[in-house]
Amino acid sequence: MRHLFYFIFLTMVLFAGQASGQVEPQYSQYMYNKLLFNPAYAGSKDAVEFNALYRTQYVGLTERATSTEYLGFNMPLYSISSGIGLTATNDMIGYLRTTTVNIDYDYRKKFNFGSLGIGISAGFIQTGLQGNMLRTPTGTYTGGVDHNDPLVPASMVNGIAPDFSAGLYLNNDRYFAGVAINHIYSITKLKNTQIDYARNLMIMGGYDILAGKHFSIMPSVLVKSDLKKVQTDLSFTMKIYNNILTGIALRGYDARSLDAVILYAGVQIKAFRLVYSYDINTSYLSGFNTGSHEISLAYDLRLVRRTKTGYFYHNSRFL
Repeated sequence: MRHLFYFIFLTMVLFAGQASGQVEPQYSQYMYNKLLFNPAYAGSKDAVEFNALYRTQYVGLTERATSTEYLGFNMPLYSISSGIGLTATNDMIGYLRTTTVNIDYDYRKKFNFGSLGIGISAGFIQTGLQGNMLRTPTGTYTGGVDHNDPLVPASMVNGIAPDFSAGLYLNNDRYFAGVAINHIYSITKLKNTQIDYARNLMIMGGYDILAGKHFSIMPSVLVKSDLKKVQTDLSFTMKIYNNILTGIALRGYDARSLDAVILYAGVQIKAFRLVYSYDINTSYLSGFNTGSHEISLAYDLRLVRRTKTGYFYHNSRFL
């Protein structure tokens, strides 16, 4: 589980010098920020799309905030039947920071049942650890920092690694479905420590149901796996009068994986969308934190596709 990663990371630094596991940031608003999970989403809308997101997780659990920031952009390229995108995230877990920047490209093909995108993503992961803020049982910290352990850095250390992803994304006006593999190859070295980022399988889908003239509901699901463990998000988001957004979601599928009940509230005003979600923690950590907050912004600049029209030439000799 993600909230245990910081402890697990330090344990592996102390005893093994290598860390390996799922460190993918947690998001509740996956249905509004699909490019975060699948590079084949880029250009799937007839719009230039801008996204921003901020999340703070398990508020009150520690003095050191666990938070994530995201900025994204994508647009279609009709002339070459493609889409492009750019994503940048910054994730903090205690004194460990992970920053990613990726460029997304996908080829798009239209069918009677929808538009299919085949996408790839390339970029980098940059990781930083504030070693001077860590403490070991045998360390000495009067007048300086001495961990008495060669595997634990005594200062700020950084590492960088390439990052690659690939995916498929199918959608039309009513539904979406996608599958992607993130971190196909990413290994970051921090001094004497090596972090192997696990490959993450992401499967998502949803269907928009018109329940009335001014009301629609979209059930959707996100399945995440590092090929060892599985986590699910099952959501029901609603749109009322085309501008009021609300919904509820459940993260987890059994007693061991159940993590949170999520509530959504937002507004859609023409091209602008604002959504806030609150995670009510249901795991054993519920007595030690006040939940998680997430807010996202989006702006869609609609594109009007030009259609070729015929030209008429009038010749005075043939009237």
